[in-house]
Amino acid sequence: MLKKTLLALVILLILILGACSNSDEQVEQQVDDYPEESIKLIVPWDAGGDTDIIFRLVADGLSEEIGEKVVIENIAGGSGVVGAQEFLSAENDGYTLLAVHDSVTLSQLTGQADFGFDDFEPISLLTSDYDTVATHPDSKWEDMEDLIEDAKENPGEITFAASVGSTTQLLPAMIQSAADVEFNIVGYDGTAERMKAIAGGDVDLGGVSVAAGKEYLEDDRMKLLGFAGDERSEQLPDTETLGEQGVEAEVATNRGIVAPQDTPDEIIEILSEALDEVVNDEEFEEKVSELGTDTNYKNPEEYKEFIEENKTLMEKSLKDADLLD
Repeated sequence: MLKKTLLALVILLILILGACSNSDEQVEQQVDDYPEESIKLIVPWDAGGDTDIIFRLVADGLSEEIGEKVVIENIAGGSGVVGAQEFLSAENDGYTLLAVHDSVTLSQLTGQADFGFDDFEPISLLTSDYDTVATHPDSKWEDMEDLIEDAKENPGEITFAASVGSTTQLLPAMIQSAADVEFNIVGYDGTAERMKAIAGGDVDLGGVSVAAGKEYLEDDRMKLLGFAGDERSEQLPDTETLGEQGVEAEVATNRGIVAPQDTPDEIIEILSEALDEVVNDEEFEEKVSELGTDTNYKNPEEYKEFIEENKTLMEKSLKDADLLD
């Protein structure tokens, strides 16, 4: 009886080792052949927005680098949450990727999503750009000083458009914290709706990137009160930074690409090295610069460190603005 039991265990062990060996061989073959078909890049925001435009440039460049087509699929909703939620069930074979920015962390912190960057495999940080504080051209405010003075006299009455769970929610939070004022933050799902609300005077203020607001600014359908970067934008040299106007707040949208959890390291490395070439290409840099965006490549390890540091900063800012317990 004992001999039969031992024999059964030996056979079971052989089968397990054989299965593991086959699995390892399959992964090795998968990596050796990668990529051998088109890659889907989920962009969890509407087509035509600033983030979508930038990732389409990335997709074109990545296609050239890896020799396979990178296809954009827009899955909008919930300030990026809907598309990211669908991505969670993707195979970890490197053929489905997700476009992300800081909204992943913000949505998790504010309870808009029950997942965060820990549920993905970061590949590369690609670009960073800062928002502006925009208002309708006919608004009574000419700069941040006018706005802050009014906000102090009328706490909670001035409306500030933001996509809840996105970086546009962080902008009013940081201004509130820095200037000791209170806004009435109004939620809009996506850049396009928020921009229309600001230009139409449906809300008093909103955070607008240079890329998203370019057309509105050229047509004088918006007025800018300040730029949320550490120095003035080359695209908006006449717009003072918030810091220059006494409001110590800097808010950037940092865009990158992630893969599903447990994607083989070798595939992550292939994609990261290809994206390094894309981001540091002179033509790509010129195109994103015209959109008011800076290139900011980081490899997987650097990107992970950046994500953790950014999360700490966001959490503090939201707590200071009484938007988190």
